[in-house]
Amino acid sequence: MNIFMEKKELTYEAAIERLEKEAREMENGEVPIDQLAAKLKDAQQLLQFCKDKLTKADEEVRKLLDEQG
Repeated sequence: MNIFMEKKELTYEAAIERLEKEAREMENGEVPIDQLAAKLKDAQQLLQFCKDKLTKADEEVRKLLDEQG
């Protein structure tokens, strides 16, 4: 998975779902050692994507609230 190629289509909810799935797989030992580094990198990219989405949404909400009062 390359998160940067999928950003236009990826939603926050889908990213969280994928993070949860990858975390479960790693916790349950379902990820072969050879793929572990790649899975961790994907998880880091997904986390950053989610943080960015939350930051942007927070900024937009604050701006709207400031405009109202």
